[in-house]
Amino acid sequence: MELARRLHIADAFEAPENEEVELFGWVRNKRVHGGLVFLELRDSTGTIQVTVKRGLAEEGSFAEASEVTRESSVIVTGIIKKDPRAPGGTEIHCKSFKVIGKSIAEFPIKPGASVKFLLDNRHLHLRSPKVTAIMKIRALLTGLLHEWFRKNGFTEIHCPTFITAAVEGGATLFKVDYFGKNVYLTQSVQFYQEAAIFGLEKVYTIQPSFRAELSRTRRHLTEFWHV
Repeated sequence: MELARRLHIADAFEAPENEEVELFGWVRNKRVHGGLVFLELRDSTGTIQVTVKRGLAEEGSFAEASEVTRESSVIVTGIIKKDPRAPGGTEIHCKSFKVIGKSIAEFPIKPGASVKFLLDNRHLHLRSPKVTAIMKIRALLTGLLHEWFRKNGFTEIHCPTFITAAVEGGATLFKVDYFGKNVYLTQSVQFYQEAAIFGLEKVYTIQPSFRAELSRTRRHLTEFWHV
């Protein structure tokens, strides 16, 4: 018996119609309409609609899909179907549905949640399409920076995060007790790069810097990344 091809969700949109595939992901949303369950399944590559129909899916799959909670991790085996009514024009007609890890609590983030609530639940907000898109863009830009520096003969160096003296004015230093001694979170890698120039000449660093500035403006961040 031929096994279903395991795919990421983004690849499922490119798969031919009527192919049997297997998807791993998390349940982002669920709607139940009589003998039909519509699931929005997500993974790191995107989201796709999964339709579970009573009587067509394997025994127990419809009941499990009906009761699944948001953000539970699941395995879906089904048939690729092209349907213009489905988001993205493709959906999965489920043959088998299995919960791998059940989300035991109701997912707290709802549409219209305040910024404060999202920051207090940042570990959950990271799952949202907007935040994951931002992280992917940031990763892409960082990769392009590395690529440019390396193509132009620069060597990346890694500098300490703990420092013993201020690079700039000392008023905005974060003080840290380092085994009984006062050290500070770095504000800049300038001193270390100046020392490295005499051995490597062309150097660069991409790492966080810290400044103890109590401000809500975008121009004064307590933590930011220096290039």
